[in-house]
Amino acid sequence: MAQEMARVPSGPDPAALDAIQANALSQLDAIAVGVQALEAYRLRLLAALGHLGVERARVLGGDVAMHVRSVAAEVGVRMRLSDRTVEAQLSEAMDLVDSWPTVVDAFATARIGRGHLRVIVEAGGPLATSEVDPEQRAAYAAEMIALAETTTPARVRRVARRRADAFLAEPIAVRHRRARDDRHVRVSPGDDGMAHVHAFVPAVLAAGIEHRLLAGARSKADDDPRTIDQWRADAFCELLLTGSGAATSERTDSGEAVERPGLLGAIAAVVQITIPVTTLTGAGDRPATLDGVQPVDPETARALAGGAATWERLLTDPIDGTVLEVDAYRPSAAQLRHLRARDRSCRFPGCGAQARQADVDHTIAWSDGGTTSLGNLASLCRRHHTLKHATAWTVSQPHPGELHWASPLGHAYVDRPPPSGPTFVEPEPAALPF
Repeated sequence: MAQEMARVPSGPDPAALDAIQANALSQLDAIAVGVQALEAYRLRLLAALGHLGVERARVLGGDVAMHVRSVAAEVGVRMRLSDRTVEAQLSEAMDLVDSWPTVVDAFATARIGRGHLRVIVEAGGPLATSEVDPEQRAAYAAEMIALAETTTPARVRRVARRRADAFLAEPIAVRHRRARDDRHVRVSPGDDGMAHVHAFVPAVLAAGIEHRLLAGARSKADDDPRTIDQWRADAFCELLLTGSGAATSERTDSGEAVERPGLLGAIAAVVQITIPVTTLTGAGDRPATLDGVQPVDPETARALAGGAATWERLLTDPIDGTVLEVDAYRPSAAQLRHLRARDRSCRFPGCGAQARQADVDHTIAWSDGGTTSLGNLASLCRRHHTLKHATAWTVSQPHPGELHWASPLGHAYVDRPPPSGPTFVEPEPAALPF
């Protein structure tokens, strides 16, 4: 008996470890509330200081910018910061407090986090102008706050731009044509003989460039010592300077010419555009979406729908947003097309990794009798696929596409796939006047 007792491990039992973890999580929640309340208070103080500069200009006369800069210099000296930095902080604080008061309130009470605040405001930037009805901006903010209380900034970002676009009275086709006039490429010097190349181009083209470079980098030879970023940078320069990914000629030490295959010759970009059927047929002008996030004007969407096969097209029902048809791409190819159209991103709660770059996971393992069916498959990025199999996190799929996760502490989280296209709500009939 004494020998058996000696083999019992010492230290806290699993229940005690769970209690310690739960207590730490509770403290983190309390700290978040306190920290964000202080940050919001600081934000409002900065806004008040900025408004003080504006008020001084009104009372004393003179240039508003100089009065604000004077306040910024005073603050900068006290905080040991440049007045340029403080002036930017004052301007940002005034914009947030004046244009997005409900978002700041939600942040102050820790209903949303710092990342949510940034995403909501950045996506809603076109709404923060005098040309937009404040009630429209408030409606967008209320909708995004409600969403942010349930998920992560990455998930909010996928919805926010589309919803902000819906609140703008001017059609995206008009705004896109105007924005295209400002397209440009700029070069700014960096350190150590380097420089930055900045391009402002249509989002569809930018996504195609990004995907082509990423796909090429992932297919580089195993003995290539360059990192993904280094390969992408080299390929970017080669394509711009040579005009193609054609083979290049190099000479050996003996002087013999040897042909080397180009980096980009066999790489094709695949960009997913979700297009409402009414837009495709010309019966409507609802914007399409790029990878479920970026609105695309109808004219561009129609052009892509009739273009090369390297563009993957999704056709969606204009009423309930479900996928009607998907262009060609295992399970079976048809299952993969449906799965990626349904999931759009990794299905671990809050993850924003794209589904088309994720693993396909059997919710119930194949070795345990799970079937290769849409009701037992889900997209998981490698990080969360590993988490599912290597930790005490568990998942079930009671309905196709609806994933129920349970944490090691027993907390439940439900992740449902987003609609694949715009949705509409049937208006209720008006009451009769008698």
